[in-house]
Amino acid sequence: MEKKKEELQHLKRQISEQEQKIQEALKKKKESEKLLGKKVKAKKTAEKKIKKLKKTEINIKKKLSETKSLLTQTQQKIENLNELCNWEFRNLYRRFVIENLVSGYQYRDEILVNIIRQTGENLYTLQGKKNELDEIRRKKQKEYENTKWQKIKIAKKKKKYSSEITKLKKNISQLEKEKQKYLERKRKLEKEASALDELISKLNSEVIHKDYSFHFSTDKLIWPLKGKIIRNFGEQKSEKYKVSIINDGIDIAAEVGTPVKAVEAGIVAYAEWHGGSGKLIIIDHENGYYSLYAHNSTLLVSKGEKVEKNQTIALSGKTGNAEIPSLHFELRKRGNPVNPLNFLE
Repeated sequence: MEKKKEELQHLKRQISEQEQKIQEALKKKKESEKLLGKKVKAKKTAEKKIKKLKKTEINIKKKLSETKSLLTQTQQKIENLNELCNWEFRNLYRRFVIENLVSGYQYRDEILVNIIRQTGENLYTLQGKKNELDEIRRKKQKEYENTKWQKIKIAKKKKKYSSEITKLKKNISQLEKEKQKYLERKRKLEKEASALDELISKLNSEVIHKDYSFHFSTDKLIWPLKGKIIRNFGEQKSEKYKVSIINDGIDIAAEVGTPVKAVEAGIVAYAEWHGGSGKLIIIDHENGYYSLYAHNSTLLVSKGEKVEKNQTIALSGKTGNAEIPSLHFELRKRGNPVNPLNFLE
């Protein structure tokens, strides 16, 4: 009885652990969802910036192209004026030579001088304009390159955000699966604990009955099935895990599907999955004794059903924590385990 109570406490601790894991998974999921929201927002901001920068880039490129075109035109005008200015100077020089060589030749060149002066002023103005346009072109070129570089940097950030968003969504999906797994585990443990609690209540109720005979219909009980005993009652040393464990019954090797018999008539007190015991049947023999049959593959009776001695109640298997196909059989007096070998034929 005490062991069953300890088992119930252990189940409750496991339920508490599962609840803690569920809360942790929920917390991680909320944190991931919050971070996801930030990343989605950052990605949208980056997309807006890229869109704006693309528009800015187009405008700058257009203005840069216009400036370059004006520069080309201005340069052409400067070249033309240079040629004109050279021609005018040559013409003025020729006249000067003629005037000095030819006796009595006089030519008024004020008009030509004025023309040359005007051409020089125009040339100076155009050169100033060209310098201004060069400065504008340099600034626009720098602005264009900066805009382009900013667009590249933001595009990289957007790509990074997209990658992080994908990972976060995957992580959230995984956390949701973990949460569901923990919830399912918790539900199973709660069901198991409820069944065990019910069983303990049942076993507790028998303690107050003083009229149990504690006798079976025969001196010896039949075997639930025939096979080699692979674990005896009591303390067992596990070579695999290097620990000693207590076995409350005996374990009999049996092929999956071997018929399991009721060792005595009684009422089925339990018939369903029970944690490490797998598919479990407990029979109340109504004399102060219970018999337990674990690791079955198929249960052939239901809770509350009356069974007869030697009736097939299950088919053996390898459910729960059974390492090989076998039947775990226990006999309990007032809820306390007793060695079945003292009662079996």
